[in-house]
Amino acid sequence: MKFEKLNESSGKGKIMFLYGFLMCAVLLIIINLFLTKAKYKVVDSAKLVNSTINYSNADLNVIAMYKKEYDASEYEPIDSIPIGKYELSNDSYCKVPDSEIPIKDKITFDGEEVNIKINKKGTKCYIYFNEIKIPTVQDTLAKFPDLELSNDEDCPVIDQTTGQPNNAITKPITDKDLLCKGVDDYGETYYIRGTTEKNWVKLGETYWRIIRINGDGTIRLIYSGSGTAATTGPKTVALTSKVFNTWSGDNAYVGYMFGKTGQAKKAEDDTAYNATHANEEKSSILTEIMNNWYNNDGISEDAKKWLDGEAGFCGDRTPYASNSSGSLIDKTNYGYGGINTYYGPRLRIEIDKKPSFKCPQIDKDLYTTEDSNRGNRKLPIPVGLITADEIMFAGSGYGASYTNRSYYLYTGEYYWTMSPFFATSALVFYVDNTGGYLGGHNVGNASGVRPVINLKADTPFEEGGEGTSSKPFTVKLD
Repeated sequence: MKFEKLNESSGKGKIMFLYGFLMCAVLLIIINLFLTKAKYKVVDSAKLVNSTINYSNADLNVIAMYKKEYDASEYEPIDSIPIGKYELSNDSYCKVPDSEIPIKDKITFDGEEVNIKINKKGTKCYIYFNEIKIPTVQDTLAKFPDLELSNDEDCPVIDQTTGQPNNAITKPITDKDLLCKGVDDYGETYYIRGTTEKNWVKLGETYWRIIRINGDGTIRLIYSGSGTAATTGPKTVALTSKVFNTWSGDNAYVGYMFGKTGQAKKAEDDTAYNATHANEEKSSILTEIMNNWYNNDGISEDAKKWLDGEAGFCGDRTPYASNSSGSLIDKTNYGYGGINTYYGPRLRIEIDKKPSFKCPQIDKDLYTTEDSNRGNRKLPIPVGLITADEIMFAGSGYGASYTNRSYYLYTGEYYWTMSPFFATSALVFYVDNTGGYLGGHNVGNASGVRPVINLKADTPFEEGGEGTSSKPFTVKLD
């Protein structure tokens, strides 16, 4: 028998090739097992998070996602959760080999995460997102066809930066029915000014007057009766004879919410000021509104779902060194303890006569609910009070020279605003019962309470409303 010698180098090459091939195969098997285990880990709910597809259910084989923009006619495929305002379409579904699973039973979306509850092998889910149209202020205004923008000299021309009129408002508006355009923190705002009878809204069993359409399209309303619409008299207030705060001997008590009292200057910074206005405690008036009105059937549960907590309510507590035009903001020496302090609303309303819808300290003084994306996010309920600035824009002003018994916010009753006026003894603006003008009230005095709310921009209204007290714009409730 003849033995032939193998080519040594060739043999080694073949062996190395086979060895490499086997190692690659083993590696691929390991990787595949690892990925399979990670991808198909058995859980009760598959979740899409962090804007990427991240499902992990052994029974969930495929996820396909699509989105459609508001004005588009067709869906487009996507591989991540869309950013912005989207909702799940009813076109979404999960499919198993023998049936389809209704979306409402198995798929949820909270704006950030998609959760899919699956427990059957071979399931495939197809998720469709529809862009939600965000209403503009013009869209909201179109819901009230009887409110038409006025071209009148008594609609102030507004500075786009400060939000204040270019010229001082020096007289009340007693004989005109106006819809004027202003500026707030969100853009253009349209506000009622004068004697209007076309701004009535019915929400459940309660009646309200439109103050303005906010720049984000939400609708700001002030309470004006329950069961029947009330123009004047005690029924225009939701609560009677309530103090703003039980105590008055500290700057803290000018706040709709407040912080620590008895603060003294500790350093050359605003430590004492910030501690005083830290929004840790509810004012007496907020407690009354919450306990004796909001949580006591003052507004129905069906109506509450249309309340917006994002637009907020401004209780401006910017401290000034003096009560004179051009005075400087000073948080180091003013705004805490029993120190004499002049607040921003007083300078705008009494001294300069130039109100503004803008909130100078949004993070501190714009009262919003905890689920809001802006403001102080401290408000326990989405309810505030009117501001002194809104009263002046509506047709009155500070002091008896602005007496006005014909503008729509005159009721013949005292009622509180939420705008700080002055502090050694804490004072807040109120509306006078005899003349409808603004004054400064010690927080320990009693006045009526007219809650203010913001309706969501997409609030639906029934057809046929004319904005009058007998045919109000009526919110459509389930």
